[in-house]
Amino acid sequence: MDDEIQQDFEIVMPDTRDAALEKRIKEIKKKRESKEYKEKYTSELQKQGETHLIVSALITTVTFAAGFTLPGGYKDDDGKAILSKKAAFRAFVVTDTIAMVSSLCAVFLHFFMTMRKGEKFLEKHLVWAFIFTMVGMGGMAIAFATVEYCQFWRGTISDMIDQIIRWFRNEEKDEE
Repeated sequence: MDDEIQQDFEIVMPDTRDAALEKRIKEIKKKRESKEYKEKYTSELQKQGETHLIVSALITTVTFAAGFTLPGGYKDDDGKAILSKKAAFRAFVVTDTIAMVSSLCAVFLHFFMTMRKGEKFLEKHLVWAFIFTMVGMGGMAIAFATVEYCQFWRGTISDMIDQIIRWFRNEEKDEE
């Protein structure tokens, strides 16, 4: 404890700052080059990868299922989507596809990460898998919002506007 305080003091003091910083950097490099540190760091990266794999797989599953159970359903006569002419439905299809493809890319990256154990390899692929997972999450959220707009809000907003107009009309009649 006293040794750490002394080192911190040496770093703060202008006279001994450069030498103390060089000493601290050498200690950190030595620690990072140790076998125990590398094994622990690689293990932590693998654990993070396992967690990210679960999230990516769930996003892939949800978006895949949403692609088959289209909002509004299908027409009985020709099997096409009922809402296929609406812009919000098209936005749903695009964002759902983006979410599924990007999360599927993340899942594949996680499988590639099991092939090698090097920390640089794991770091690089974990970052890319994380980016793909985030894109998948964003796409899934936007797809969900467009479905809500297609099915719920559009009808609800128009119903609310109708009620407000009727209410104003009734107010005008009552004033006469």
